[in-house]
Amino acid sequence: MIEMVLVYCLVARPQQCTEQRPVFEEPLSGFACLANAQSIASSYVLEHPEWQLARWRCEIDKPRGGAA
Repeated sequence: MIEMVLVYCLVARPQQCTEQRPVFEEPLSGFACLANAQSIASSYVLEHPEWQLARWRCEIDKPRGGAA
């Protein structure tokens, strides 16, 4: 299974970050993860201007958890 992981940090406190893992109705392919990450990240930032995208990745068969 492939998961998209988006890491956002507060603009005012860049050391304070959080991971978001969007849920999709259909399983993601590697290409779909790569192709959709930027638009999903942009939508989140438009709705939450206090956050900025720090990094993103596509994870293959990794358990949830861990620090951002």
